[in-house]
Amino acid sequence: MMRGVDLSILVVAYNSAQVIGGCLDSIRVNPPSVPFEVIVADNSSLDATRDVVRTDHPEVLLVETGANLGFAGGNRAAVAKARGELLLLLNPDTVVLPGALDALIAGLADETRAWVAGACLLTSDLAPNTSWGDFPTVGWAMAELAPWRRLGIPIRSRRVVGRTCEGVTSPKTVDWVSGAAFLVRREAWDQLDGLDAGYFMYFEETDFCARARRAGGRCVLVPSARIIHLEGTSIGEATVRQRVWFYRGLDRFLRRNNSAAAAACVRMWTLVVNVALYVVSLPVGLLAAGIRRERPRYAALVRVSLGMRVPNIDERMPQ
Repeated sequence: MMRGVDLSILVVAYNSAQVIGGCLDSIRVNPPSVPFEVIVADNSSLDATRDVVRTDHPEVLLVETGANLGFAGGNRAAVAKARGELLLLLNPDTVVLPGALDALIAGLADETRAWVAGACLLTSDLAPNTSWGDFPTVGWAMAELAPWRRLGIPIRSRRVVGRTCEGVTSPKTVDWVSGAAFLVRREAWDQLDGLDAGYFMYFEETDFCARARRAGGRCVLVPSARIIHLEGTSIGEATVRQRVWFYRGLDRFLRRNNSAAAAACVRMWTLVVNVALYVVSLPVGLLAAGIRRERPRYAALVRVSLGMRVPNIDERMPQ
């Protein structure tokens, strides 16, 4: 392998002081059986993330990116320093369970055409968590955005973009696996030029898996590689920001992997839905505080669907 390192474990952190210690501790306690290194790329955290890494894990290489580059940009910065021929993208809010890293590595070794392997993710109480899914389609996106979903009306697409490992007992080829624990061959990363830095958050790993499939590679889910994913700790409760990033990621995925027309169709649907919800929220919100709280989300998604910048979100993004 490359310069004595088989596996590079890459952790992108942003305001992750509360969880990154547990992640790095779990790697130390449950390491892979191959030579490995750990690299943390810090996206200019405002908390004590860097201090936790330096003080408690001096063996870890800390890369300071100088800005909040998002998941894709942070991983690209980490890969630039990595020496391994296998790259494991690992979220800071994960806990590696015994044998998980070796199981992931074996998942790639056992599938000669597999370029990516994903873990079986669990919640903190070890319940099944989202680990893989189908590629998004226009039909799925429109069902996902439909206003009647909030009323509990079960109109859904046949596509399931987020699935768990429940019922999966052996490795299987899937459309995409979660970026929370995403093992990729270095040669595949180089061939595809890594994650697309045009994504800030959401759908970047899905995009990579779609490009891998077109290039002849496969993505494999490895259910025996069990990793806890606490999920969302670096995002917190900022639901408007989450939805903005989600829909921008979805739009980019559809443009790159379906068609410009498909993306335009979903943008128009997003516009119509959120204009209608915003208008309805004006009178209804006079009586319902919950509806009033949703109004900023509707307004933000109207701006997103029109290609406009979103106040209090975009000015915090790197230029």
